[in-house]
Amino acid sequence: MYQNIEINKIYCEPCLDTVSRMPDNFLDCVITSPPYWQLRDYGYEGQWGLEPTYQEYLDHLWSLMDAIYPKLKDGGTVWVNLGDTYHTHGSGSKKSSHNFKSAELAELNGIGTIKKPLSELPEKCLLLIPHRFAIGCIDRGWIMRNDIIWAKRNGMPESVTDRFSKKHEYFFFMVKNEKYHFDLDAIRDKVIVPANGRSFGNNQSNGKKIRGEWKPKKPDLGKNPGSVSDFWDIPTKPNKLNHYATYNESLISKPILAGCPEGGIIYDPFMGTGSTAEAAFKAGRKYIGSEMSEEYCKIAEKRLKALVSQLNLFKN
Repeated sequence: MYQNIEINKIYCEPCLDTVSRMPDNFLDCVITSPPYWQLRDYGYEGQWGLEPTYQEYLDHLWSLMDAIYPKLKDGGTVWVNLGDTYHTHGSGSKKSSHNFKSAELAELNGIGTIKKPLSELPEKCLLLIPHRFAIGCIDRGWIMRNDIIWAKRNGMPESVTDRFSKKHEYFFFMVKNEKYHFDLDAIRDKVIVPANGRSFGNNQSNGKKIRGEWKPKKPDLGKNPGSVSDFWDIPTKPNKLNHYATYNESLISKPILAGCPEGGIIYDPFMGTGSTAEAAFKAGRKYIGSEMSEEYCKIAEKRLKALVSQLNLFKN
């Protein structure tokens, strides 16, 4: 335990409160998926995602990114999964439960945001919220390394008939310095190398022919993840937990293994029912989480307690 923060703990409180108690140069990695704007009401006071305008929603997210920046180690990484929203007449009609007015956030963050009334936005228009978020992060000093596409081939069907069904989301991979921790070998697709030394699926450039046999130039570590490094073809996974948007472990393991060293500290500002914490623990990393829903915190605590007991059973 550090002076004001405890490792391997989920705090049932706003994320900015948790981050404020962290020392500088503390976190190795941040992995999170904030509530998407105007998607659903999670039923607790102060939640993000129900702001009356998407600009206010973005102001909230940028205030978090500003707060995280000094807490992240120089070689740390940040991974943010964000979905988009279409504008309809109902957008922004839900009751706002945010803690700050947009003007207050602008004053806190030293920014000014142009607010366009929702009534003036084109009906049925994709708002490009992930892109706006990413560009805002770049403007605030973050280095954008990838805008990874998460392809969800088994995503929920849509009734709309005048556009293509939306089957992808974005994972933004950001850092604060040009040099940072990244372990590509930890997430490469493994390639089987038979006894003759020639890898399945690879061409002759992987080796050279010596006395009639193929010899590899060097040990074949495999392909970049998913054949295309910034395209993750990973289906969504149903869950039995009382949460609408839990991570698929095969999805969350990629940023954990690539972006955080063993024994490092991963922070999830929107921990939900504990998917990031569970995956981090299994991978030999430490975790800290924030979650405002008391119900989700209880589910996560029960889930992680069961995991620890299971691992201790195998050790014995």
